[in-house]
Amino acid sequence: MTKAEQIKNTLQETRQRRETQKPAVYELKLQNLSKRKSEVLRKAFLEAKWLYNWLVSDTERLDTPANKVSAVEVKAGDSYEERELTVLGSQIKQEIADRLKDNLRVLGKLKKNGQKVGALKCKRFVNSIPLKQYGVTYSLNFARNRVRIQKLGKFRVLGLHQIPADAEIANAVLVRKPSGYYLHVTCYLPKDSRTSPNPVGKDIGIDFGVGSKLTLSNGIRMDFEVHETPRLKQLQRKLAGTQKGSRNRERIRFLLRKEYEKLNNRRKDAQNKALAFLKIYRKVVFQDDCVKGWSVLFGRQVYSSGIGGLKSRLRTSLETPVVVERTETTTGECFACGKRRNLSLSDRVIECECGWKCDRDVNAALVILRKGLGLGPEQAVGLDRPELKPPEREAAARILGSNPYIRVSFPR
Repeated sequence: MTKAEQIKNTLQETRQRRETQKPAVYELKLQNLSKRKSEVLRKAFLEAKWLYNWLVSDTERLDTPANKVSAVEVKAGDSYEERELTVLGSQIKQEIADRLKDNLRVLGKLKKNGQKVGALKCKRFVNSIPLKQYGVTYSLNFARNRVRIQKLGKFRVLGLHQIPADAEIANAVLVRKPSGYYLHVTCYLPKDSRTSPNPVGKDIGIDFGVGSKLTLSNGIRMDFEVHETPRLKQLQRKLAGTQKGSRNRERIRFLLRKEYEKLNNRRKDAQNKALAFLKIYRKVVFQDDCVKGWSVLFGRQVYSSGIGGLKSRLRTSLETPVVVERTETTTGECFACGKRRNLSLSDRVIECECGWKCDRDVNAALVILRKGLGLGPEQAVGLDRPELKPPEREAAARILGSNPYIRVSFPR
């Protein structure tokens, strides 16, 4: 059997194995970095930027093997200087070139489909380095909490305990953030492995909104917003008074990136808490709302909560998500009889001729739950009496109560 046939058979076996697996990404932080190791990592990202910009400036260079490139031309002022690549390994250099090829291929497909796309430009910063091949470009030592990266050396990492024993480790990405260096490891887990129990044993419907970001069909409301801090506004004012190209401007820009990272971490933590709470239910039904359109009138509330990111994560993070099409009428439809009516934003209670009276958001969540389960108004027996069970209250207090930015209200 030739080498090409062996590679083809291996790829086919991997595709068949991936059908029974689900991907998961774990974030590991590089810790206890000495001055020498910090300088090596800084130089690695600098050389990655040099190589990327050298390839982008002339895409015909992609035809040459990038793993054999030892020096590139870098623009310094009005002239070009030759810089040697002394830190990056051969496999890493080739993976940077392969990533650029994939980007160009995707842009070509979008342009062929009629979408307007721009050309790739040189980057001022490169904050991620691909590490595709586990065991070659990087390897993990679970016994000593170490990671070895090709030609960069060994580093102590925090978070290896997150990776399960039955996980199949695939590629990784070395990421640079204002708070430090991280390794994002992609693993594949069996699809039948349950990560969390469902103690409630019932289905739930979700209605997204601006006042209450999440309204559940059992009456629980969740609201979370992380606004700009006074320090962020102060740094923005300082940045406006600095001179372009000065060291003081670069220092303030670094502090700004660090402050933005803190805000994003707080929003992401609120999303993680909401997802962890929703995992206690058997099925989670939600509507594919156009959250982006809400920013026209409620831009500050939408941006501060990150509700759009939460909606997109519901599809991938939950085990049994059920999505209702956005064209379905939910807010203006009566849950009991299915009759539709026009409601303004000031109408917070829906009253129907059939005698049904309910809060506007709770009614919408119940309609979403009914439609997601494929039931009609006459079949939804018992859904209009969503009794709040003690496990739900305990889980809400334990999971959601640990985040100070989440406000929870229970039905009376």
